[in-house]
Amino acid sequence: MITTIIVSRGLEELLVQCLRCLEAAARGASEPVVAVVVDNGSSPPFLDLGTAVPGLPLSILRNDRRVSFARANNLAAASSPADRFLLLNNDVLLHPHALRAMVELQDRTGAGICGSRLLFPDGTIQHCGVVFGPGQVGPYHVHRRRPGRLVPRTTRELQAVSGACMLVGGAVWRALGGLDESYPFGLEDIDLCLRARRAGFRVVCAQEFDSLHFEAMTDGRVELDVPSRRLFMSRWQGRYGVEG
Repeated sequence: MITTIIVSRGLEELLVQCLRCLEAAARGASEPVVAVVVDNGSSPPFLDLGTAVPGLPLSILRNDRRVSFARANNLAAASSPADRFLLLNNDVLLHPHALRAMVELQDRTGAGICGSRLLFPDGTIQHCGVVFGPGQVGPYHVHRRRPGRLVPRTTRELQAVSGACMLVGGAVWRALGGLDESYPFGLEDIDLCLRARRAGFRVVCAQEFDSLHFEAMTDGRVELDVPSRRLFMSRWQGRYGVEG
C-alpha cells in the first residue's frame, strides 16, 4: 500500500485539484493508494474533501495549530503505516502515469527514494533532480527554469530529490525515523535524501512524465526557508559531493 501525505494550510480549491489528479494517478498504480491530508491549522478547517474524490480512500488529520512540514508528515505517516509513502505538495498536479512510473523505477533500481520530474505552468523545469554547488551555494534544482523540451529524460542516480513529490520506501522511512523535525520548513527533504544515502539507500528521479508544480503557494514558506537553510548548511556543508 502507498500512503500519500499532503500537508495543506488553506488553499482548499488547489488541494481539491491536487487530490483529483492523485485519484487519476492512483488508478494506474500497481498497489492500493490512500491519502492522508494534514490540515495544518487551516481556518476554516477542511470538513468534507472526500466528496470531491469519491474513488480515493481519504482521511483528514487536523492540527489546530500549524506545525512544521516535517512534523506534519511524520504524524501522518504514523497514523497510516504503509509499504511506501508518497510525500506530495498541495500545489502539485500529478500526471496520470507519474505514480506508476515512480513505483516501477523504484522497484527496478532498488532505490529507497524516488522523485519525479515537475514543470512550472510555462513548461520550464521546476524539478528533475537536486545537485550541490560549492561553498554557501549548497543544494539547488538542476535545469531550473530551462524549457522542459530541452532537458534530457535520462535516469541517473542523484544525491537528492525534492519532497514536493517524493516516493519513500516504508523501510527507509522507518530506518531514518522520517523527516527531521528540527527544520522549520524547507530542506528537510534534502536532509532525508542525504541521510538515506549515508545509510546505503539509493536516490533516483522518474523523468518519463511531466507533472505540474506551482511552487511555494503556502504563506510564510519563503521566510521559514532562511533558518532551515542555515541549519542544513551547518550540518551538511562539506559532506556532500559538489556537482555544479
